[in-house]
Amino acid sequence: MNESKPIVINYRPGQKYWLLAIIIVIFVGILFLGKLWGTKVSSQDLAQIERLQTETVELKAQLAEKAGELSRVALSAEVDTAALEKSRLGMIGLQRQIYQRDEELKLYRELLQDNNQPKGLSVGGLSLVALEDGRIRYRWVARQKTAKMKTLSVYAEMWVLGRQGEEEVSLSLADLDEEVKRLPIKLEFKYFSINQGILKLPEGFEPEQVRVALRYTWMDKTQSDQKFDWEIEE
Repeated sequence: MNESKPIVINYRPGQKYWLLAIIIVIFVGILFLGKLWGTKVSSQDLAQIERLQTETVELKAQLAEKAGELSRVALSAEVDTAALEKSRLGMIGLQRQIYQRDEELKLYRELLQDNNQPKGLSVGGLSLVALEDGRIRYRWVARQKTAKMKTLSVYAEMWVLGRQGEEEVSLSLADLDEEVKRLPIKLEFKYFSINQGILKLPEGFEPEQVRVALRYTWMDKTQSDQKFDWEIEE
């Protein structure tokens, strides 16, 4: 039978201190390496942050510059648009003035050449034009022919005569034209006065005639009372 031999470990008093020193050195080395690595990473992160901050400042500057350019372009566009609109409205105004002058010239010629025109006040040139929304554009001319032509004041009234079902109805201009608040309308003219507006007829109303009456403001008696058939121009 084999006998076991005991293992003998020699104890050295300074061994534990060396072991502790080695552990401390390893721990310090790990801390140093960690700090070195952390410093390197932090430096990279700081550099990245600084780069991003610089790029952000540059981008903000570019954005502000582009915003300024856009604002200037928009302002220029608004000015151009306003100028174009002003020119357009000016052209429309000129066209209307030219049309009105042509109308007046035509009426002057008719007044001078028409020997059959009655003396005093009369109405002529009634026209009715249908609009797309169902309303009616009307136009008529008040005229006067006297020995001494001078500017006079005249009261004018207008009605549309027709039927509402089986009943005969007479509707005044104040009931049909929202721009006319009350009658009579006061006109002042020397030779003629062009009067126009928009009629809105009530539902179920069938127009048949238009009646226009004129009188001088200082007289109670009507000087002209004329009726015209309701005829829509094409």
